[in-house]
Amino acid sequence: MKTVIAVIAILLSVNTLYGQNGSSPTYETKGLFFNASLLGAAWTTDDMNIDAESGGGLGLKLGYNFSSHIGLYTSLDAALMNPDEDEYVLAHLDIGLQGIFRPETARFRPFLRVSVSGMTARDDETEINGAGIGFGGGALFFLTRNMALDINYMHGLIDLSEVKVGSQSVDIDETATTGRLLFGLGWYF
Repeated sequence: MKTVIAVIAILLSVNTLYGQNGSSPTYETKGLFFNASLLGAAWTTDDMNIDAESGGGLGLKLGYNFSSHIGLYTSLDAALMNPDEDEYVLAHLDIGLQGIFRPETARFRPFLRVSVSGMTARDDETEINGAGIGFGGGALFFLTRNMALDINYMHGLIDLSEVKVGSQSVDIDETATTGRLLFGLGWYF
């Protein structure tokens, strides 16, 4: 029993000393960052008789954190939808704000994001465009001091405003819901 107490005391004192001597690694997110992601996307709208459709694609994000807890970003992602049937591309452009939680010494750092979103669904003949808001959250898991695994989900509420078929354009007033699950790597400079 004395041995167990001695081992626990040593572990606690080493942990306390490690935290006090400043040698704890920091995972600084302040400044410029870049992210590349794989994504799964889905969208639906009731008014246009479009059932939920899904697909996969790629995303890129570029941003600047003013501190290690708050920053701005812009992202562009595209997914190939319905790959087995009438395939088309669903793309999003987001400009948003993000808040990152926990201190710089934490390897796991959750975050929340809110954005203004533009969306387009396009095949060879038809294009559907709209804009709205996006919100979501996720987590950074730092692999090194300036590289993190970024896992997040973005939910979009989109007002569809235009359908183009060839050179013809028609204004519409419909709503759509989008969802994107992204798995990526982020680099902080």
